[in-house]
Amino acid sequence: MYVSAEVQLIAVIFLLYLYDCIVPVYRNEVVARRLPSGFGVTFPRNSATFGKRLLIRLPLAAPFYPAYRLVWSPYPPEDVTPPKAWAETFRARDAALCSRLFPGTLFLMLSVLLLMPLGLYFLPILYVLALLPFLYLFLFFQLYQLARFCADYPLPREKFWLLAVESLLCPPCAINLVRKVSLQLPVAADLVVFAETLLPPEARQTVIRGVADRIEENLLFAEDMDAPQVKQAQDYAARLKGWAEG
Repeated sequence: MYVSAEVQLIAVIFLLYLYDCIVPVYRNEVVARRLPSGFGVTFPRNSATFGKRLLIRLPLAAPFYPAYRLVWSPYPPEDVTPPKAWAETFRARDAALCSRLFPGTLFLMLSVLLLMPLGLYFLPILYVLALLPFLYLFLFFQLYQLARFCADYPLPREKFWLLAVESLLCPPCAINLVRKVSLQLPVAADLVVFAETLLPPEARQTVIRGVADRIEENLLFAEDMDAPQVKQAQDYAARLKGWAEG
């Protein structure tokens, strides 16, 4: 069956974008994504690829909402209730990231995933190529907005340039800048502290119960059940279950 070069290029565009929506995480990591109603936390599946689990963000919703990489520990954190300033700083950074990059994200998504495929399918290739200067103009604007954000909330310079080069070479990857930048930003709290501080009660109970279950799963492989670290993890899992049920 013959497939035209235009259709193949459209398929490549969508496959590159879908591939860019995959987030590899370790077993003790989760991804917390911001939704219109708050934050949602996704635990990875048990199946691993090269030691990491794969999480796939919803392709049509992923570009507009930040996602944060969080770690849960089998041992209790030093402070379960961090200072109020931490939550305020986190919310301010989250809001700044969205406000700076949302306009460019919307334009890039419409251009790369809608206008370019339609143009390739219905118009001569020369007309489609004429859209590229406008696409890259907005792409440079998006990178300028990212640089402004990094001036207020520092992102490691090498990561900024890596994202910039990737976006310039592969515009479908530029659509996910909001998510990719937020995944690179450190969160100064583990998952339990994050849940206690920023999640509503029902979601908080689900996350805390999930951490307790995973701690107990890890303890099944402990060699010495009487070791102090094992006892500490058992006590922590029991305490988490008490929080979830209470």
